[in-house]
Amino acid sequence: MSNAHGRINRRQEVDDLIDYVNNGWLRTGEFDGPTFLWNHLIREASQKDAENRNNVPVAQLSDADNVISMPMQWYFDSIAAIVPTAERTDTGVEMPRMDMPTFHLDSQALSGVDAVVGNAVVSTRWLDAVGNLAKAVEMTARFVGNVADRDNEGFDYLKDLIQNVRVYMDAVACNADPMTGEQSLRMITQVACNDDFRLNAMQMVELLSCGLSFAQWDDTRMFAYDALNKAMSTMSEFAASAADTATDAESRKTSDSNESTPLAELKTDIDLFQMDSSLSEEELKDLAMLDPALLTEKEIAETAQNQFDHAVQFLRHDLMRISGDADEADRFLRDNHTSEPLADAYAARLIAAERWQDLLNFADLVQRDKPNQCTVMFPEEVVPYEWETIREAAYEALGRRDELIAMYQERLDDTYDPNTALNQMKLEAWKNTPGRNQ
Repeated sequence: MSNAHGRINRRQEVDDLIDYVNNGWLRTGEFDGPTFLWNHLIREASQKDAENRNNVPVAQLSDADNVISMPMQWYFDSIAAIVPTAERTDTGVEMPRMDMPTFHLDSQALSGVDAVVGNAVVSTRWLDAVGNLAKAVEMTARFVGNVADRDNEGFDYLKDLIQNVRVYMDAVACNADPMTGEQSLRMITQVACNDDFRLNAMQMVELLSCGLSFAQWDDTRMFAYDALNKAMSTMSEFAASAADTATDAESRKTSDSNESTPLAELKTDIDLFQMDSSLSEEELKDLAMLDPALLTEKEIAETAQNQFDHAVQFLRHDLMRISGDADEADRFLRDNHTSEPLADAYAARLIAAERWQDLLNFADLVQRDKPNQCTVMFPEEVVPYEWETIREAAYEALGRRDELIAMYQERLDDTYDPNTALNQMKLEAWKNTPGRNQ
């Protein structure tokens, strides 16, 4: 903060933000701006793995299914022996999740997944390999959704698996012919849109982001947009179907006032007395924190749709950015400034371009529309006062002396501010700066 002579650096916030944006967040210089789902490490890993890939056969899909499912079935059989409430059915074993022991990876229930994935990723027989990878993701997601994954070991395993699939799909995009690439991405998209991912929006979008590797070339870019459109259509149909089911269920209810009302139906009943039965964003966020067992099918679907709508913004932005439409991507960030990550990314774009007046205007826009909005993409040490620090940097760059003096005085008047000494030094430094606001 101070130079060798103990004098305050009146452009410290400017320098810190420029350094972080240019040498941290945007240091790769890819695609003329920030990305959320794309990471240059995916391409690097894909290229590094190329030396291990050869034109070798992979397991038949039916064999891959058996290899994956057998250890999973052994796991369920073993825990069924110690869970009193377990019941054997024609299709396997059923037991309440709350009665299951906590799942751990060292149970080796996912060892079949490791074997199938390891066999697939070393082959350049792209379609066969992707078919097995899609099967591995599908069966892993279903398994994790049916075990007591209290320590998130299964969830973390699934996230790592999706990343491995993204790396392999990047190799497909870079090396396979367009028709093979299209078929491969369609298989992955089909898995992303199935029942196991509709209630897990971020994992769904992560899997869909395999399409970003195809968006980098004109002759395959449409495949990525087709995958996005397929997912958006799937989620809309899912939400609409649940709403129709809820409406049908309500029409069949009796008017017996003495009949008890299940807790899971309480919200829907309240909605009957409102002109607009749709849930607000805040209500949807609250619902997302509840046990799904307490929610109606309609509430679950609306919550899933809301989470998807937020998560898919990252994919939509990255597709525009990677496709070379930088102006449209920037416009998308600015238009969606009430989303913390998107607002931060647009601020980073303005900082990198040193468009300080535009940054100040944008900070005003964010404060107007969402006064308590936080920053999530900048570290705390760079923006200790969050958007106020970004405003402070813009003031510094523009030489707005009076505004800075007022800002530091306001902080000093706040008895709970932890940086009293620093703000006092800044206040004195700008008071002693000659000249007027520019």
